[in-house]
Amino acid sequence: MLVNLFSDTQTRPVDAMRAAMAAAEVGDEQRGEDPTVNALCARVADLLGMQAAVFLPSGTMCNEIGIRCHIRPGGDAVHLHPTAHPITAEAGGPAALSGAVLSAVDGDAGMFTGAALEAALFGAGGRYEPRSRLVSVEQTTNLAGGRVWPLEQLREVLDVAARRGLRAHLDGARLMNAVVASGVPAAEWARGFDTAWITSPRVSARPSGRCSRAAPRSSRRRGATSR
Repeated sequence: MLVNLFSDTQTRPVDAMRAAMAAAEVGDEQRGEDPTVNALCARVADLLGMQAAVFLPSGTMCNEIGIRCHIRPGGDAVHLHPTAHPITAEAGGPAALSGAVLSAVDGDAGMFTGAALEAALFGAGGRYEPRSRLVSVEQTTNLAGGRVWPLEQLREVLDVAARRGLRAHLDGARLMNAVVASGVPAAEWARGFDTAWITSPRVSARPSGRCSRAAPRSSRRRGATSR
């Protein structure tokens, strides 16, 4: 048996996975009547310590809807590492779909410090600069080699965001890898973020790109509308 860990997109289902999908109880998901999807969303919301979750087909969509939930019309900025997925691999989606300005915050190994974020923020009330609105963190880092953010460093970033009135988004594509590596529960990693998501293929080796994005109920409704 060949084990290929290059990408979850190359995973192929075993017979038991196909049987589980075929036998799953289904309903009208658009009306919130699919019991399997509802159970998954409830489980993910509980796992991440959020009020609610929405089922989405890809991690890119999770990021794009998460960003759209926070960004207002007219020049809001998202602060994130220059190697983060929304900058490198989402085809300019934040700008095209939400009108967001992406502002890179430099740091080692795909991470940045609270001080670096503070220095990168735009001044409040300026006529010519974008408005700092959102900080986005990728856990674990992707292009930087799967590094796990130190929890204390993450808290510093979130403290700056809270003090400066920023929203916070957690790109949790490999969050469960960080949970295994650190022993820190997923809800603890997600604490302090307004939106967060995880991807189920990387957790269960399933051949599907489905992800669940968790958030407070008001953001969940906006996310479902954006979907």
